[in-house]
Amino acid sequence: MKLNQSVQRALAILRAAAERPAGDTASGLARSTGLPISTALRLIHTLESEGFLTRQGNGRYVIGLVLARLGHDAGHGDLLDATARAALDRVAAETRESVTLSVVRGREALDVVLQVDAPHLIQAVNWVGRRYPLHASSSGKVLLAAFEPARLGRFLEAPLERQTAATITDPQVLRREIELVAERGYAEIVDELEDGLASVSVPIVEGEGRLVATLNVTGPSFRLDARRRIAALTPMRAAVDQIQARLGEETARDRVDSDL
Repeated sequence: MKLNQSVQRALAILRAAAERPAGDTASGLARSTGLPISTALRLIHTLESEGFLTRQGNGRYVIGLVLARLGHDAGHGDLLDATARAALDRVAAETRESVTLSVVRGREALDVVLQVDAPHLIQAVNWVGRRYPLHASSSGKVLLAAFEPARLGRFLEAPLERQTAATITDPQVLRREIELVAERGYAEIVDELEDGLASVSVPIVEGEGRLVATLNVTGPSFRLDARRRIAALTPMRAAVDQIQARLGEETARDRVDSDL
């Protein structure tokens, strides 16, 4: 059976983009796939219009939200709609730092599915499609705080890889940190994932408190200091309220549809 060459070429571009978490230019994708620049541009613009590729402010293309949504659990798809994008845009505008949305994937992983960049030359890299080590990231600590005791105990039995000198690698110290996260409802890091990087994260839940995602503000530690991390919690929690309300609407709609 003869295969469709245009589809094969479009898939080649998507594969090339997926292999580059920081994205690539149209000419770079053309070179990677061996396609003429005119052919690559036509396919890239088509994929972009359908939401399978997204053009960033620096001109590089990354995997788009539609494809990210198809690649994640069905229950997480509603987090990628216009409500979430607008909410993240508002948090970025108020904090002037990079904002990311990470969804719970499987039992012990978080995938970054959406990022709004800060308006600064010095900012966090693009994390879309990547994962954080749970013990060394603020979003990961939020997920660990949602673990039941036995599951957390099993996690703490495994070696905790050191990312920087500030990474918490003592399981008892990390346990106390996780208890504090559960108590105050947010997590933060300073230089634990990478030297010079700070972050604060809050949970996004649905139903009876099931954690489905985290909202994160990240920036250089010299700029995102303790005062600014605390200040960021106000717009972050307002954004979470909007996203959770949207999730509630979708859940109610699904229940009505299932009853029909």
